[in-house]
Amino acid sequence: MSKSSKLGIIILNWNGHEDTVECITSIRKNEEGDYTIFLLDNGSDEGSVEYIEKWLENNYELSYKIMDEVEFHCCSDFSDYTLYFIKGKQNLGFAKGNNLIWNKIKDEFDYTFLLNNDTVITKNAITNMLNYMDNNLNTGAISCDIRLYSQPNKLWNAGGYFTCYGDRKYFKQSAIDASKQNGVEAIKSPFVTGCALMVRKEITDKFGIFTEKFFFGEEDFNFCRRLLKNNVIVESVLSSTIYHKVGTSIKKAQKNTNSFVLHFSNRIIDLKEFYSPLKWRLWKDIYIIGIFFKVLSITRNAKEAFRAVQYITYYTTNYDEISYETFQEINNLEWSQF
Repeated sequence: MSKSSKLGIIILNWNGHEDTVECITSIRKNEEGDYTIFLLDNGSDEGSVEYIEKWLENNYELSYKIMDEVEFHCCSDFSDYTLYFIKGKQNLGFAKGNNLIWNKIKDEFDYTFLLNNDTVITKNAITNMLNYMDNNLNTGAISCDIRLYSQPNKLWNAGGYFTCYGDRKYFKQSAIDASKQNGVEAIKSPFVTGCALMVRKEITDKFGIFTEKFFFGEEDFNFCRRLLKNNVIVESVLSSTIYHKVGTSIKKAQKNTNSFVLHFSNRIIDLKEFYSPLKWRLWKDIYIIGIFFKVLSITRNAKEAFRAVQYITYYTTNYDEISYETFQEINNLEWSQF
């Protein structure tokens, strides 16, 4: 890695210890340089903490320190160890979990790199991203070429752009592959995923970090919308490739119509921040009609689609955030009557 820069890498673990160990191992194997890993256990309850602690004890080449949240917040120097393992007391969700670390370290490092624990780093992937940031000072945040772990030649995500109707659209694999074949190092990408997100210190100083309005999802959408609003350049570095196992946390949650209610409630509430009240109300009415037909096309059940938009209307009318409690409520909605 560039000797002129310091990098703080944030990884969250929630009952995914085997993925976490593989992720950190891939970083240690494929990267050299000035970086520090901050691993937060986000309130695991399946033996993850004990598994990781034992792995650390047997990893003689890795300098590490284990601490709880109180010790972490009292720490004033992160130069002594390569890895800090912070044992959280509860599941804070993705945004709050990352922010717990991010808020503490953002003044200590030139760059912060948020990385999902179910990813695997290829040779010099982080180095290439860091060097790109060093050489392109007008770029505020970047992601990379993210491929499927189970199908390494298949694109999962390389960023995208925001649509006029309030969503985001991902770049297609054909376009990404063509750019790589033509030697394009990076492309402008107003939206990038929080799965692998590197942010310059000056950007967080000016525009903050993740919103904590949403327990699960939407934080990267909100963050990138804020950067776009402030004309910050965001890019995807195609010379860096990582593999993603895709949706480990999502698979642990109920994956059915409840996920549509959660996703679209998040999105509608989120865009209150970016639209005027009148525009938001008009957009919401039209958007919910589109949601009905989208859910209908997937479920093939008009009653279920209608009930889904009823729930979405309720939550977006009565809530300005989706907290952990509301997330649990949505995740436990019953659909058996259909």
